[in-house]
Parts: sequence; structure tokens; C-alpha cells
Amino acid sequence: MGVLNLNSQIIWVLINLLILFLLMRKFLFGPITRLLDARAKKVSDTLDEADSRLAEAEAQKTEYTQQLAAARGEAARIVENARKQADLAYSRRLEEAEQAVQRLNEQAARQREADRAAMLAEAKQEIAALVMLTTAKVSQRTLNGETDQALLNQLLDEAGDSV
Repeated sequence: MGVLNLNSQIIWVLINLLILFLLMRKFLFGPITRLLDARAKKVSDTLDEADSRLAEAEAQKTEYTQQLAAARGEAARIVENARKQADLAYSRRLEEAEQAVQRLNEQAARQREADRAAMLAEAKQEIAALVMLTTAKVSQRTLNGETDQALLNQLLDEAGDSV
């Protein structure tokens, strides 16, 4: 009987274990499995959300990088246009200054020529007056105003042709 008694106890232990397993499966493993599945789903959702945010951040970074490159290109274009306009303005001002200098030089040359002509004319009149005075003294004859003027004009005409 010792062996049978032992065998019947084993069967009851096995039946008890089976019942305990079924009860644990129903009341313990089910909720724990659902809890673990919910936790795994939550972790998976969090990781998916993190991946989507990372992808979105990467897309924004790429977009910002492109915008920054475009802004730098635009800035370089604006600087280049400003440089060209400044060079054009500089060239235009330089040309205007050169033209002003040329006009002043031409005006100074005309003024020198006019002053020279006036000085020559004055010198001719003084020389003519001196010649007339010398001639009058030499000839000991006094001339009147009309004769002096006619003689002076004739002398100036002759002196102008020789000069």
C-alpha cells in the first residue's frame, strides 16, 4: 500500500497542480500577459513616435539647410549686385571727374589764349603809340587825332600781318 498510497498522492498533487495552473492561467497569467502586451505596445508606440519625430526633425533640418544655402546664395547675389553697382557708380563718377578736368583744362587754355591775345593787342597799341610819338618827334610834326588814329590803325594792320 505504500506504493499505491504514494501514487495516489502524486495523482492528487498533479491534479492540484493542474487546477492551480488553470486558475493561475485564468486569473494571473492572463492579466499579466495583457499588462505586458499593453506595456510592449506602449513602448512600441513610443519608439514609433520617436522615429517619426526624428524623421520629421531630419526633414526640417534638411529644409533649413536648403533655406540657409538659398539665403547665402541670395546674400552673395545681393553683395555681387551691390559691388557691380558701386563699380558702375565709381566708373561714372571717375568719367565725370575726367570730363570736368578736361573742360577746366580747355577753359583754362581758352582763357590763356584770350589773355595772350589781349596782351598782344595791348602791347601792339602801346608800341604803335610809342612809334607814333617817336615818329612825331623825329619829324617834328604834330599830328591831329584823326591822323593819329588812321596812322595807328595802318601800323597795327601791318604789325598784325607780320606777327
